[in-house]
Amino acid sequence: MRPLGFSTGALAKGDFQRGLALQRGVDRVRAVELSALRDRELGPLVAAARSLDLAGFEYVSVHAPSKLGSLGEREVFEQLEALPPQWPIIAHPEILLTPALWRTLGPRLCLENMDNRKTRGRTLVEMRELFEEYPEARFCLDVGHARQIDPTMAVALRMLIEFGGRLCQLHVSEVGPRGEHQHVAATTRWAFERVAPRVPWECPLIIESVVTAEAIDEEIRAVMLAFPTGPERGAA
Repeated sequence: MRPLGFSTGALAKGDFQRGLALQRGVDRVRAVELSALRDRELGPLVAAARSLDLAGFEYVSVHAPSKLGSLGEREVFEQLEALPPQWPIIAHPEILLTPALWRTLGPRLCLENMDNRKTRGRTLVEMRELFEEYPEARFCLDVGHARQIDPTMAVALRMLIEFGGRLCQLHVSEVGPRGEHQHVAATTRWAFERVAPRVPWECPLIIESVVTAEAIDEEIRAVMLAFPTGPERGAA
């Protein structure tokens, strides 16, 4: 079955322990992204990383801070580098101020395409430039960001065609005009169905929809309707 789960930050903003606990034992959840979107969250995550109960999770990644605030770039880098080496590090291009530093992560670094609030990583050309700068980096396709940039999903399809060999995981949610991550509604699901055949069935899906604990199962069902869970299309 395709690994699927939530970003801890979507379920419990700023509390990765609760975001992890809310998913533990949930039917079909086999993946998790440990979120440190605000740099003040990174230290506690790094301190707890090697003692976390991750039983039942086949895939674990970590989301780097989206902005530099209380920590400098090198401090963020050094803390991320200290995490278990098998965890992909999902990063927004705007924190990568010193390319030579981040290139040392090699394929641990996973670049995410951006929404319309950002200045890099939004389009095929901008992502191509980033991968030229970070030739070993892998790719996190945020289908919600891609749909916000281009509702036809042509940008997402072209990214999958060109960067599919780098694909590490998907971020899945509906993304609003201000970048807010929302429940996957029917019209968004239909858009995602356009790109689903290009996504390898084993690629992990990380749900970023901000939902309550009571809505976890419903959101999983909505995502599975767009993205089949196995090589047999329509298995959801």
